[in-house]
Amino acid sequence: MGARTALHVEELHRQYSQRVYGYVYRRTTDVQLAQQITNDVFRIAWQHQKEPSEDVLPWLLVTARNLVANEFRATRRQRSLVEKLGGAELARRPEPEDDPGSGVRDVLNTLRPQEREILMLAYWDLLSILEISSILECSPDSAKSRLFRARKAFSKKAPNQMLKGGTSDGQH
Repeated sequence: MGARTALHVEELHRQYSQRVYGYVYRRTTDVQLAQQITNDVFRIAWQHQKEPSEDVLPWLLVTARNLVANEFRATRRQRSLVEKLGGAELARRPEPEDDPGSGVRDVLNTLRPQEREILMLAYWDLLSILEISSILECSPDSAKSRLFRARKAFSKKAPNQMLKGGTSDGQH
């Protein structure tokens, strides 16, 4: 790999590392794991000789999504092996105390994975419909429809005070 490729990956890292890290962290809530996966995303970009372009962010995020999925599968396999061997159950990741996003995360966890993913892409990763459609490999119109349905599902399961930003007594 040449110096030109290294410069391109350095530029990609400068432009997108925070967005990739945020994407990974919001799905893993583990700082070290998010850093590791983010580094792996840019290592893979270097191996694929990716250059800065309009469609590179969706490519980086799809790569990150695949790495996160691999990590979750590995964790599940490890947990299953420990349980089969009769060992102690692996400790679950603790939720940060006083986390204002924990209520939203709780509601998101009740949704179907597809609904959760599109809401996170739109609101946590702040991606455009075009970027979302590229990541989900669907048309922009389909992405808009999926986002609409996911918002509706979220609003059905969320407490009223979460949706309105007020208190549970109906006052704002």
